[in-house]
Formats: sequence, structure tokens, C-alpha cells
Amino acid sequence: MISSAWFKLFPIEPFEYKIVATTFISWVPAVFVARLVIALEFFLGLLLIFTYDLKRSLKLTIATLIVFSLHLGIDLLLNGNASDCGCMGSLMQFTPLQGILKNLVLIGMALLAYQWAYPFVLPLPHLPYYLFLVSATTIFIVNPIDLSYSERYLNQSYKVFELNLDTLYQTATHGDKVQAPVEDIRQKQLILAFVSASCPHCKIAAQKIAAMRKQNPQLPFYFFINGDDEKIQLFLRNTETSDVPHSRLNGPLFVQMAGLNLPVIYYYNKGKIERQVDYFTLEQYHVEAWLNKKD
Repeated sequence: MISSAWFKLFPIEPFEYKIVATTFISWVPAVFVARLVIALEFFLGLLLIFTYDLKRSLKLTIATLIVFSLHLGIDLLLNGNASDCGCMGSLMQFTPLQGILKNLVLIGMALLAYQWAYPFVLPLPHLPYYLFLVSATTIFIVNPIDLSYSERYLNQSYKVFELNLDTLYQTATHGDKVQAPVEDIRQKQLILAFVSASCPHCKIAAQKIAAMRKQNPQLPFYFFINGDDEKIQLFLRNTETSDVPHSRLNGPLFVQMAGLNLPVIYYYNKGKIERQVDYFTLEQYHVEAWLNKKD
């Protein structure tokens, strides 16, 4: 439990996005819920380490694993088995089915331990409360919350500049390095995301975009993805963004449009870039407000 909680902390954002994408919990509450769930895992791990009322601690651990498995089962039924369940953070990828199987193994081990657990209770009746308080406090200190970070950034003035996409439609000039966009987006208002199929930060950005689209399927995103076709398809499948319009963009043209610090996310409006954000400052409410403004 402790290792699972620790791996979710760095970075914590994919776990937050997974909560938004697979539950009824919205963006701000998800920031707190993610940390409380991680704190609960730390707390259960500490109870088992201290062997405090071991039988009761094992019961609580089994109940928690059952709840986690039920959630993964619902995610599996609704969204399939291709995405990362977030069970082990960004360290290793588990599909929902693999996450359920992992939990079943842990439940089996906990049941075996319960059969042999000695019914001894440490004479410290308030210890569980202190352990949970320490766990929660530690999580919020190690990974603090700053709800105003995005707002401060988005309220800053921004110098609008032009982005000429005409060259993307001249595929004969670039060979197989550039794939023409599937539609003409030059006169549209949408969010352009320049990502690399092998970039871990780009994966996190795509996971947030997937969560945003589940909240509002009408949000117009477009991906320009650097990488070969196989890696691109894997990237889209793992981030649950296969339904986002996209095209391959390799070579100097990608660097020319996006630079070297990825991911790059643009508010694109008919040839002009009106805002640049990253996955920290990409906010659904701000995107929706920008899309609804008059030209």
C-alpha cells in the first residue's frame, strides 16, 4: 500500500485526472480527493507495519481493495482495458484488468494473513487517528495544493502571434515526415497540442485532455504528434485520446512550430495564437470561456 501511494505522488497530476475522468468528481475536489486517497493508502500501510489491531487493520485493507477493484471494474466496463488505471502512478502502467488482478492477489494475501494474525491490540487507542493525521499532513506538505497557480498565469497579458499552418498542407515538400491534417483547421478556433509520442510530460498533458473531453466532448482539440506511427498509436491508446483529431508531424517543421520544450499547447484562432499553456495551466473553464468569446 505504501509503495502504491508513494508512486502516485510523483507526479500526482495523472491520478487527479483519472479521478475526474472516471468519477463524478470535478477538477478542484479531485485535487483534494487524490491526496486523501493516497493518505489512506499510507495510513493502511502504517497500520500493518505497526501491527496495530492486525485483524481489524487487515479487514479495513481488504475493504479498501474491494472498493478500488469495484471502481476499476466500472472503468473497465465503461472505457475498456486500454488505458492506464493509475494504480502505480507513472512508474509502471497497469490496465484496469491488471489493476483488478493485482488487488485480488493482495486481497488473497491479506486473507491468509488474517487467518494467522494474533488478536493482539497495542494499548494505544488513539494511534490510528494520529497515523491518519500524520499521513494526510505529510501528503499535503510533500505535494502541496496551489489552486490559484493557473489563474495567476492565465490572467497575465499575452502577446498574440501568428502561426502559419499552410505549409502543413504541402506534404510533397516534406515527404513522409509530415502528415496533412485530416481537416482544414486554418480558419478554425481550437486548441492545438504539439506533443511527442515518447515524452512523459506529453502523456500527462494528453491524459488531462482526455479527462476534459469526458467532461465536455465538444471541446475542439487537435494533436500534432512527433514520432513513428506505431508509437503514436500506442500514445493515443494509453492516454485514451484516440478520438482526438491528429496528424503526424516530424522533422524541423515540428521544432519550428513548437520549439523544444514539450508539450506545447496553443489557443489557436484562425491563424493566430492567443495563448500558450502547459498541462499545469490548461484549464477547462478557461478554454470554454475562450471558445465562447466573440471574435
